Amino acid sequence: MTRELRGRRALVTGGSAGIGFATANRLAAEGVDLALVARDEARLSAACAQVAGTHGVAVVPIVADLSSADAPGRAVEQTADALGGIDILVNNAGSSPFGTLEAISDSDWMSSIDLKLMGYVRCTRAVFGIMKEGGGGVIINVVGMAGRSASPAYVLGSLNAALLHFTKSTAELGGPHGIRVMAVNPGLTTTDRMEDAIEVWADDAGMTNQEFRASYLAERVPLRRFTTPEDVAEAIAYLCSDAAGPVTGSAIELDGASATGVF
Repeated sequence: MTRELRGRRALVTGGSAGIGFATANRLAAEGVDLALVARDEARLSAACAQVAGTHGVAVVPIVADLSSADAPGRAVEQTADALGGIDILVNNAGSSPFGTLEAISDSDWMSSIDLKLMGYVRCTRAVFGIMKEGGGGVIINVVGMAGRSASPAYVLGSLNAALLHFTKSTAELGGPHGIRVMAVNPGLTTTDRMEDAIEVWADDAGMTNQEFRASYLAERVPLRRFTTPEDVAEAIAYLCSDAAGPVTGSAIELDGASATGVF
């Protein structure tokens, strides 16, 4: 399905793999020119070449560690210079380790705050003025279901709750300037991070990986399927489109109804 995004310009952080790479491909299929940000130069170059070669759009690689305070501003500036502006920002870079309060160190807390929370905040702050001058834009924060479904095994999921608040607050600020801000909350998604987590969880449960997958889906996911990066990318493409024109300050849940409670 076409989303009528041709000619728009997007910055996608964490764009070399997983959800970010799927998002880059989905937006490029719509004719969106891109800048992709990641830390691994070789992996990023390969991802950019693949997206550009497949879809025939401009794809600019930006090597950056967004946990560094000045890196988000530089990445935004490089993107605007290379593409002539920014219409879409997809904040996706960064994840935080699983673990309980007793297992997560101060260092884990601070590195997760610097990348997952402040990376989003700083990229958004840097792009906000560009979008105001351009008459509007779209900001998508890839967050996660831990923002509204707490677990003792993932205390750093509290940063996701902060990002959902940040999404709503920024949407109210940006609305009068035509800037829409939304979150997407994927459930357990078929990425390398999921595979690493399942290996640990299966071992803890005394199961094989395949047994744990089947048990998890049967007991915790009513839809009986995991989310894929392509699922998330499709939701992002919709939110970036004019079809989602009235949508801002809210989140799309992509978890197969695994989170309990009301919306």
